[in-house]
Amino acid sequence: MKRVVITGMGTVNPLAHNVEDSWKKVLSGESGIDRISKFDPARCTSQIAGEVKGFSRDNLYENPKKGNRLGDFVAYAAHALKEAKDQSGFSVEEDPYRVGICLGSGLGGVDASITNITGLNNKGIGGISPFFIPQTIGNIASGFLSMEHGIKGPNLSMQTACATANHSFATALMIIQSGQADVMVAGGTESTINELIVGAFGRMRALSTKYNDTPQKASRPYDLGRDGFVIAEGSAVLILEEYEHAKKRGADILCELFAVGMSGDAYDLVIPDPEGNGAHHSMKMACKMAGINPSELNYINAHGTSTPLGDIGESKGIYRLVGDEQSKLSVGSTKSMHGHLLGATAGLEAIFCIKSVMDNKIPANINIENPDPDVAVSCINREVVERDVNYALSNSFGFGGHNSSLVVGKVR
Repeated sequence: MKRVVITGMGTVNPLAHNVEDSWKKVLSGESGIDRISKFDPARCTSQIAGEVKGFSRDNLYENPKKGNRLGDFVAYAAHALKEAKDQSGFSVEEDPYRVGICLGSGLGGVDASITNITGLNNKGIGGISPFFIPQTIGNIASGFLSMEHGIKGPNLSMQTACATANHSFATALMIIQSGQADVMVAGGTESTINELIVGAFGRMRALSTKYNDTPQKASRPYDLGRDGFVIAEGSAVLILEEYEHAKKRGADILCELFAVGMSGDAYDLVIPDPEGNGAHHSMKMACKMAGINPSELNYINAHGTSTPLGDIGESKGIYRLVGDEQSKLSVGSTKSMHGHLLGATAGLEAIFCIKSVMDNKIPANINIENPDPDVAVSCINREVVERDVNYALSNSFGFGGHNSSLVVGKVR
């Protein structure tokens, strides 16, 4: 079986516009959540979000005429890919058919849908942009960026709600292991901070509403006061590379990607299995595929969205995985600082797991003032933990019951 390693990472998210600054802010416990500024949120029950602020498209695209017609979710991915590619240093030109891309989005170009529906209502068919379809479809980030960088290998896109980025990594992993590519660009991207989406999640009663006046306290996984997730946006991209290929070109290998376990809840459209059965199976499968005992895990970056039911169910699944052997394990959710980036969230959390492996540091959970006694695991850290991190697992679960668990670690 071919081994797969990570040689590059890139991100733009509510904390920062690059990996190192994002990591520093997570370790210092800073929050990127604030009152919504992209539109007037007065009509929404939840008026807070993790927005990408101060973002510029200057010098972003090789083809700005086409690129600037596309939405922010494509721009965020372009930015993240540039950072990841610069760090990795791999060459597309050497053999463009041996480099592929798998980049997904949970919702795609919703802003374009709003604009064009308004145009249709006001002006009829003439109010619809001829670019409406490519602006909207979720796979256009993968398609357009393959053109920007000359990537001619496997070109595809995942859409599994909040598990999108992990499923992108899983697909890229399998493509490399099957021999179809030596290098894969993979990740997720999202730009959904608009009144339609925030209002819709609010109508579902999925979002936090108690903390509109104190936004940075709103995302509080495992705390008794949690009342829903905080929506966020951004992108995260990894460069996956076949191990021997990376070694041959002298690449700086950041860590190894051992496995991505996957399962389905088969339970409800939006409510996770309250006993965490699907989550447990996904994590168990990931550990088995990685060839490790769950007791060897040092860090689990949980899905942990700060919803009353979801946090409990996942914690039950984690407890079934590790039992009482938790002395060398820390469990947490960095969503307490950056919120929920939907289709991009698994990508950002994978980056934090990789940095944890590289630096032997585990981020704290912020906003835990009254720990929920129904949380099944006791190793949720409220301070930064410094210990050897040989293996880290990242969970991401999506509406529809899509479960994914990624395992990264030090190169064996």
